[in-house]
Amino acid sequence: MTISIGEWSVHVRYVDDFVLVVDKPHGLASQSTQRRGQLSLYDGLRAHYPYVGLHHRLDTPASGLMLFTLNQQANAPVAEAFQTQNIQRRYRLVVAGDPGPSGEWVSPIKGKKAKTKYRRLATHGGMSALMATLETGRTHQIRIHASESGFPLLGDRRYGGAAARLWPRLALHASDLLFQHPKTGEPTRVSSPVPQDLAELWSRLGLRCSPEIAAEGTSPDRQS
Repeated sequence: MTISIGEWSVHVRYVDDFVLVVDKPHGLASQSTQRRGQLSLYDGLRAHYPYVGLHHRLDTPASGLMLFTLNQQANAPVAEAFQTQNIQRRYRLVVAGDPGPSGEWVSPIKGKKAKTKYRRLATHGGMSALMATLETGRTHQIRIHASESGFPLLGDRRYGGAAARLWPRLALHASDLLFQHPKTGEPTRVSSPVPQDLAELWSRLGLRCSPEIAAEGTSPDRQS
């Protein structure tokens, strides 16, 4: 199932009466900005559903999963889950260099505690693919941590330095969401494949580009 928002086709990865999870494309803003006339994912979804609740954001140059509520009864439990870090977010990214098989980045961001865990998936040709998990939710957290540690993301035009020229877009994709359903309490996992505009980069590292998409407990396109 896809939703058209301007020039973008937005894939619905999970939907029921309470929760909506979609793939935000690279270049589409999560919410309205000060740029006049700019489309946003949030405003586009509001044109398709009677109610949409926004609970987190994804950088405009990044892609991947975002979770919205479709019923106000789900707002409080979802908001609390994000605040207490009980919604697990995993990201796939490609950095310049090799930070090692696994580790943590814990430097503060704007004076606030920040923690990113990472695991290396592959390394080749002076770059590495990582799976990162956020334990805090600071703005641009992964991008800042990676850059400060000396392993900037490819295509990062804000923090990447020379690595910004190594790929046409930011090599950051929100690939997995794990959360407790706000109505049923069931553990739910939704995954997203690496998009086409990162596929060649992913392939250079010898990795599969299209993992299975799964929502445990319910079908990804279920509508109640």
